[in-house]
Amino acid sequence: MSPSQYDTLPHDDIGPKKKLNKTVWLIDPTYTQQQVSAELIPYAMGLLACYAEKCIDFDTPVRIFKYPEKLVEAIAQDGAPDIIGFSHFVWNGYFGYEFAKRLKEISPQIITIFGGPSYPVDRDEQVEFLEHHPEIDFYVIKEGEVPFVRLLQALIDADFNADAVKQLSIPSVHAIDAAGKPFLGNSSIRLRDLTVIPSPYLTGRLDEFFDGTLLPIMQVRRGCPFGCTYCVEGDAFYTKVTSHAEDKIEAELNYIGAMMEKTRGDKGRNDLSIADSNFGMYKGDVGIAKAIASVQEKYNFPEYIHVAMGKNQKHRILEVAGMVNGALRLSGSVQTLDPTALENVNRANISTDEMMVLALEGRKIDANSYSEVILGLPGETKEGHFHTLRTLMEAGFNRVITYQLMMLPGSELATRATIEKHGMELRYRVLPRCFGHFDVAGKRINAAEVEGICVSNNTLSFEEYLECRRMHLMISVFHNDAVFGTLLKFLKSLGVPIFRWLELLSETEPEGRLKQLLADFMNDTSNELWTDREALEAFIQEGDTVERYIKGEIGNNLMLTYKAYSMTEYLPEIRDHAKTTAQTLLREIGKDTPENVRFVDEAVDFDASKMSNIWQNNDQVITGVFNYDIARFSSEIDVSDSVNSYLLNQPTDFQFVLQESQKQAIERNLAVFGNDFKGIARALTKTHTKKLLRQPLRVDA
Repeated sequence: MSPSQYDTLPHDDIGPKKKLNKTVWLIDPTYTQQQVSAELIPYAMGLLACYAEKCIDFDTPVRIFKYPEKLVEAIAQDGAPDIIGFSHFVWNGYFGYEFAKRLKEISPQIITIFGGPSYPVDRDEQVEFLEHHPEIDFYVIKEGEVPFVRLLQALIDADFNADAVKQLSIPSVHAIDAAGKPFLGNSSIRLRDLTVIPSPYLTGRLDEFFDGTLLPIMQVRRGCPFGCTYCVEGDAFYTKVTSHAEDKIEAELNYIGAMMEKTRGDKGRNDLSIADSNFGMYKGDVGIAKAIASVQEKYNFPEYIHVAMGKNQKHRILEVAGMVNGALRLSGSVQTLDPTALENVNRANISTDEMMVLALEGRKIDANSYSEVILGLPGETKEGHFHTLRTLMEAGFNRVITYQLMMLPGSELATRATIEKHGMELRYRVLPRCFGHFDVAGKRINAAEVEGICVSNNTLSFEEYLECRRMHLMISVFHNDAVFGTLLKFLKSLGVPIFRWLELLSETEPEGRLKQLLADFMNDTSNELWTDREALEAFIQEGDTVERYIKGEIGNNLMLTYKAYSMTEYLPEIRDHAKTTAQTLLREIGKDTPENVRFVDEAVDFDASKMSNIWQNNDQVITGVFNYDIARFSSEIDVSDSVNSYLLNQPTDFQFVLQESQKQAIERNLAVFGNDFKGIARALTKTHTKKLLRQPLRVDA
């Protein structure tokens, strides 16, 4: 099927094509002054624009923006548009509010439309939201293409009298009229076939955003059959899963691959995001994986794929992962294994057993397996949370990614009724990287995004919350990405529970600089949280507050930043703490023989050498002398139960080197995200870190 044929497919009846003689702009904004915070190509806005232009005869094409600076420049050159639409997520909501206010000052007749998941689900709370944001004329809820078109049609019919249109209660469009009366249209029917939306890639509408910094994103399927209450797609509206045609997706993949090959060079990024909630779970995803593998062969893209893998059907997910040359991270995102918490968040219909099998099977294809866990879910205790972490460690996931419970406005869990039911205490902070100041038509505006997180509930105290966060740091630094993979393998060979080592890491007071680093983390973890949201919002508007955020004095992602510190500035101290606690563990289980202790010391030195000077000064030659063949132990699938079998005839020199392909991947990431600690922290989330570790070479080999 050729790209032009997608325009002729049947679609929901939206009536005859009307003529629109007003300018329409759409922006999916991202902050840029510290880093590009939301680095996705504005694919969703591209879908809106393409579908609207298919259904309406525009005098001038819809303009799409991503960077605030380009929007400001366009306003200065061309004046404000007649209609402007803002995407609305937790990472750009305040940006939209402040820009919309300023645009209303510049051009009072402008019509502002917001749409996205960061919107309450309770009707009373929806009215409160709209009352609090009079700068928003219309809010499009749920799936946006059809209601956006119907809203534009209604505006055309009403000669762009926004107040008259507000009173029509258009399906999936919410508004409050000039008299303060709310009109909340019921949810419209979803598109039955996403293929009716012309591709913003194949039509060239997104070409300008292939700039080496932004990440291409696409979607195979919309919707999720699961009803998790902490997730926006837990709403019943999204239960039915719809999709684009497979040949359309294949054409998009090839188009994106060719564009990325042109723009990548030595500095551009080389990864892909897929917006599906359960990729790999459906039969058709096998065909998509084949298409990705073909694109990889032609364009050396993508090296890495960011996607939420399916929650069931692990046999198919493993098949899909095995086809794309290690580009996928296998996810077994349990969130919690506590049965009470699972029931409270409506997640009991997901097979946790299948997720555990995933980690074991993933090793056979050298996949980067991870599981996600959320702290603070209603009904879970500290002990239950630790049980979840312990179980995932023993299952063998390469990474256990820990999150605080974000109260997403578009989720059931964030409603006042649910918060009160479970005694949830909320505190607030500014999202990392999501802040900036802008000069719009001669007036400076400040903006920063504020999120609410749950720090305690009926079963978890704030003090326990802090203890859990300390454990999360240990997992991030010492366990994730197999940075101490050799030591972990040796402990497992002795039958030692890995989580017990992490408990010792957390409970044992480290010495020297590491003690202060841990104290700083705990202090920052507590002090970044505000009890009063309005007080934080007022603080953001004070003096040089936003500038302080931009400079990194406040507001960093603590977990990632402290991991970046650990892997660079504090690696010797991290190595010593790993040795001390591992030796304590050997004593606990009665296996602290001289041979085992020596082997542990060398295993830790070996692992530390592999991660040494990866992100900074990586041309430096790293060497070490070893009495044991740690490299052979590390590479063997079935290891000997005696360390003496790995004893070398004499002390042997090893070099730890980075291959050229590793250096290129590191350079690309640092070019995109920056070479300071904030940039390294960001890069750690975008790469398969295990594949960037130095390779050991025997000098006498």
